[in-house]
Amino acid sequence: MSYITIHNHSSVKEEITMKYYESHEDCYRIMKKNNVSSWDEFKEESDSFENFFMKEYLVIVLDRIKPISNARVLDVGCGTGPVSCFLAQQGYNVDGIDVSQTAIEIARINAKDRGLDIHYSVDDICSISITGSDIYDIIIDTHCMHCITYDSDRYAALTNIFRLLKKGGYFIMETMSIEDPSKWPHDGRIDEQGIVWYEVKENYPYYKVKYEDKYWICTRRIMSPSDLENELKEIGYSIEHLKIIKDEKLNMADFQAICRKPKSD
Repeated sequence: MSYITIHNHSSVKEEITMKYYESHEDCYRIMKKNNVSSWDEFKEESDSFENFFMKEYLVIVLDRIKPISNARVLDVGCGTGPVSCFLAQQGYNVDGIDVSQTAIEIARINAKDRGLDIHYSVDDICSISITGSDIYDIIIDTHCMHCITYDSDRYAALTNIFRLLKKGGYFIMETMSIEDPSKWPHDGRIDEQGIVWYEVKENYPYYKVKYEDKYWICTRRIMSPSDLENELKEIGYSIEHLKIIKDEKLNMADFQAICRKPKSD
């Protein structure tokens, strides 16, 4: 597949009133209607709420960094809360944010059903309402960053996470990656930045662009491992552990990183 250029991203950015990643709200509404408790179950990638995609990785990470027993944790893009619930069950003080109102509604029910005290709120890590700094011992990206496609939004998200971390705090990240974006193996079209686009109808309610007399939405940003590593380092994170899990059949990889905010400036 050759690269395409849908449009000049920066030229239309000021016109966006509804963010492209807010389209997940539709999926969560379907989940709520069908009484599905988690995204992985919705995508038929898991058989239960407890068996979420990142669980094995989180167990390894927590054993490695050994946080204090009541560590304060922020779950970014928490969805319906499987990661938040798992962390709260380990004794951590957990906050979860997501841009989807419906996801947060389901997350609150899931936590209540399990007798867990988790603070959930509708918020956007790109423009988060929390204005303080040095708040969290750990911040976890639960496959959120690859849904944030534009450079300005990713920079805002990563700098907000950096600000919210305590000095010496950890940013735990797992995201989709690909060495050569032009070899994107799935549906949709990919541009030169690794942004994946899907065709939609003209009346699609979320942010879309017109290209070749068709309408398109951006859904993913699939970056190379080296670009992801450089992006994190440029913000100021130190990377204490990095692992790339490749799926040769799909030409894809999971980028797993344990990052840290320096203990001193």
